Amino acid sequence: AAGDAARLGVLLPLSGPLASLGNDVRRGFELALQLANEDGGLFGQDAELITVDVPSSTEATSQATRLITSEQVGVVMGSYASSISFAASQVAERNKVVYFEQGAVADDITTRGFKHLFRFIYPASELGGGAAQFTLDQVLPKINMSASDVRVALLYEDSFYGTAVGEGARKVLQAANVNIIDDTSYSYKTTDLSPMVQRYSQLQPDIIVVCQYTPDGILFWRQAREAGLEVKALVGNGGAHNVGDFADALGDDVNGVLNAGTSVYIDKSGLTSEAAETFTRFHEEHIARFEGRKPSAHTGMGFNAMWTVLRDILPEAGSMSPEAVREAAMALDKPIGSSIVGWGTKFDPETQNNTRAFPTYDQWQSKEINTVSPSDFAIADIKGLPL
Repeated sequence: AAGDAARLGVLLPLSGPLASLGNDVRRGFELALQLANEDGGLFGQDAELITVDVPSSTEATSQATRLITSEQVGVVMGSYASSISFAASQVAERNKVVYFEQGAVADDITTRGFKHLFRFIYPASELGGGAAQFTLDQVLPKINMSASDVRVALLYEDSFYGTAVGEGARKVLQAANVNIIDDTSYSYKTTDLSPMVQRYSQLQPDIIVVCQYTPDGILFWRQAREAGLEVKALVGNGGAHNVGDFADALGDDVNGVLNAGTSVYIDKSGLTSEAAETFTRFHEEHIARFEGRKPSAHTGMGFNAMWTVLRDILPEAGSMSPEAVREAAMALDKPIGSSIVGWGTKFDPETQNNTRAFPTYDQWQSKEINTVSPSDFAIADIKGLPL
């Protein structure tokens, strides 16, 4: 039966405003699949991905339904965007098909009591809160300011993702009695953020903590630089600020920008020997198979999720049976440092979030992104602040 074959459904935004990041994840999925098949495949045959384009949450329900009912995939994987994940995972849960989320961070995704939904990445509250704590602990000393005198602006796109990240950052900053001089959200589909740039020119924040997707992230920082906006630090949160497209668009203006998120540019000596070998293989094969293109963090997250499913979870399950897959996922217990992004894997029995995922912190230096924290994975120190 088709449902017994090693066929996995993939839901990703491959067109529309989220396409650059969705395609980064797709490359990670495909590379993991290719390498796993070269190593022997799954259940004695090559595994296969059935990939559909889901530009937004509008298409998520119908496409997830098609994958499960028409294509009869045994497992669904997606989806990078929280709004897409929220809708698609509901379809999977209703049909009792296991859904693995690789990169959507909104906290609400895993608070619905679903039994067939597993998330590899940390929730948004940990991302935003982590970015704020990183700002307090490591950015403020570099700009010679304290929590009591720094002026911080929060700017985030208004989807599940940005809103949750903004809330997480706000809680940590408020607890530290930081002066939040502005707290603004906007649609990531906007084509003009110059009103915010003008607003910040008047408010004069020392630090802006932002959560943006790639197009709006590029738009904001480009308009800020063109207007001569001066801030001491810009701290991103994953979507825009740790991908090559951001650096390609901004050139030297990318240097000094910080980011909280996930990194594939870490010190591999902090990894287990097996993960370090996979880390090297991932980087070499990505450049070889994708025309010299260097991998992004989102490619790494996609690879990590697919690699773990194909190499650890499904072989242990022994079939594509939803209950067998679920039991194998719940039993997985891998330490921190056992993946190419530094994470371990252990799913919480209640939320089924990965309790061993955590943000890393990066900075653009000489138009290359380098991990600066935590120390076990850092390959550089913070430089060039104040900007």
